Amino acid sequence: MSNKEVILDEKDIRETGLESKRSSRKNSWLWYSYDMADTFFSQSVISLAFTPFVLLMGVSMGWSYPLVFIVMSIFMAGSNLLIALLGPIMGAISDKAGKRKPAVLISAGIMVTTTALITVWVNFWWACFLFVLANFCYQAGRMFYDAQIPFIAETETRGFMQAVGGAIAAFGSVIAIAVTIIIGLPGLFGPHTEVNTGIWQVGDTTIDPSSINYGGLRYLFVISSVIIILISIPYLFHKEVENPPEEKLSAGDYVKSSLVSFKTSLKEIISDKNSWLFFLAWFFITDAANTTILYMVPVVSTVGGPKLEGMTNFVILGGILFSIVFGIIVGRLMNRLGPKNLFLGVAGSWFIALVIFILTGLQIGSVTIPVWLIWFGAIFIGIGFGGIWIVGRQFIMVLAPPSKLAQYGGFQKIAGRVSAIVSPLLFGLMIYVSQSLGLANAMRVALGSLLLLFTAGIICTLFIVDPHKRYMQGERAPYKGIYDETK
Repeated sequence: MSNKEVILDEKDIRETGLESKRSSRKNSWLWYSYDMADTFFSQSVISLAFTPFVLLMGVSMGWSYPLVFIVMSIFMAGSNLLIALLGPIMGAISDKAGKRKPAVLISAGIMVTTTALITVWVNFWWACFLFVLANFCYQAGRMFYDAQIPFIAETETRGFMQAVGGAIAAFGSVIAIAVTIIIGLPGLFGPHTEVNTGIWQVGDTTIDPSSINYGGLRYLFVISSVIIILISIPYLFHKEVENPPEEKLSAGDYVKSSLVSFKTSLKEIISDKNSWLFFLAWFFITDAANTTILYMVPVVSTVGGPKLEGMTNFVILGGILFSIVFGIIVGRLMNRLGPKNLFLGVAGSWFIALVIFILTGLQIGSVTIPVWLIWFGAIFIGIGFGGIWIVGRQFIMVLAPPSKLAQYGGFQKIAGRVSAIVSPLLFGLMIYVSQSLGLANAMRVALGSLLLLFTAGIICTLFIVDPHKRYMQGERAPYKGIYDETK
């Protein structure tokens, strides 16, 4: 069957019948607000606040830098394990109920509450426990939010709509950087102690734990919670196409029905080469991407060294600003190139960025790679960051029937969250082993291990048979005879 001879059957008509038949600009802008709010959470809480805050608290207890990294990574892994286990079931329940907005709001409410409570007590275990809950709800809310796209926009406009949403969402990161810089100014909460692998090594006595300064980090959590609420207020007023079941079911019946649907979807994914190849590629690529984002502050501080002291937030901001531009470009190209080609492009960009970070400031013989190279790394991070989540959402819409979109999103969460369980542990372990062996470039060695993950993800993506054109013509998964087209 050629792409020009697609004939819609009853299944395609039934599935597309659930979707939105029109796109409202006003409704889209209301919906975008939550994307900006949860992007703010990712940048402010996960990248800029939690990682350095916990590292500083761990060292204040007398632990070595590598040990704190390992313990913190275990908590990260635990949070991701929860969403990996429960994500598909929660997605199935959402699909069965035919409503996604209430699930987003509940998840967001718990997320901001647990985040704000971190400020109450400067305690390592308290912060880690609350972060596990906050990160779980952030990931769950993201899953339900992504599943809304076909129910608020028509097929032809989804690519561009996501591009605009991605660009607007990036402003959440810009706001996060600005807030972090402002509260760190002298006269307010002040700057915090720099975090990098050059200090706090085993046996290092150059720093007195009692001299550690948290600056505005402690208060960034409660400030972030308030800002998230304010940014996401417009989201309360957007509308989605609801498709609740014809008969009302009890909560128990919803769960039972969802479990059956979950098992059916799992069998469909296993039997569809495109689906499991994508989830495998997503596992490897987001593994490396999320780890880079998670540890961006210590990575930039370490490879930049003294020459970049005080500039970490500005380097990250540079990458974010570039991601806004490239996010729009990705959306414009989505209908023309499809998610597969764009996925390969953003993965390649992440790969190049890591190579640059590894080389920045590195001394090879008598030659030292200039530190200013890190700004080019920020540009390629911006390209990768601006496109990867947009492309991932589009891939799921292409591969999943509309009636099971949240479930497939749940399986995508399994792939992404299982990788997020492995990656922090692997990254922390590489740093621990490297420093135990006395290697001077522990952070660079850890970054090098991520290059292998990007390579594996790119290889998996190459074998996907892209059904993008058939999707744009109105056909929906599963696509009959798609693998015969390659013969």
